[in-house]
Amino acid sequence: MTKFCRLIITFAFVAILFWLTGPACANTYYTVKPGDTLWKISQQYGVSVKQIQQSNAIYSHLIYPGQKLLIASSSTGSAPTVASRSTDRSQLLINYAKSLTGVPYAYGGETPAGFDCSGYVKYVFKHLGINLPRTASEQYYRGTRIPASEAKPGDIVAFASGGYINHSGIYLGNGQFISATSSRGVRTDPVYSGYWGARFHGFSRIIM
Repeated sequence: MTKFCRLIITFAFVAILFWLTGPACANTYYTVKPGDTLWKISQQYGVSVKQIQQSNAIYSHLIYPGQKLLIASSSTGSAPTVASRSTDRSQLLINYAKSLTGVPYAYGGETPAGFDCSGYVKYVFKHLGINLPRTASEQYYRGTRIPASEAKPGDIVAFASGGYINHSGIYLGNGQFISATSSRGVRTDPVYSGYWGARFHGFSRIIM
């Protein structure tokens, strides 16, 4: 066998090996099942909610059973991003809380299939390894009470009526908070005006 032939065979072998072991970049389609959310699907395929929305021209977090979604795979693989030690924990909390926007309300719910208010707060904080009590009142009193003038994104915000705390959410900053509401599921609302403004109770800090 000539040197040239051996070179050609070696090159072909290397090319075949690269093709077999290289990262897959093929797209796939996913059929939405009852109880699915964009966040749940994104975690299954290792892509972001925003990527799924952009690939399917979806402008909200609402999906329905039977809907077919294009999942565009990344050529760099599907391993989830790992936050470094320098990453701000409050911002991680806020980003994760927002990613669940649109999840429906479910009494007693504490999974992305459906949340009640305190179940949602508990679930989001658990993502950062922080285990909170189950009720809105217990969550508020677990932290350090903070004056409204010192509230920061990531603080728990509590609301009360009839003399007791019955709703909790996560403060986003700029007078906005996110929570699981009985009327429209996980959504963002103003703290100090409208329905919630009349029921505002206070802020509590978990992440110091």
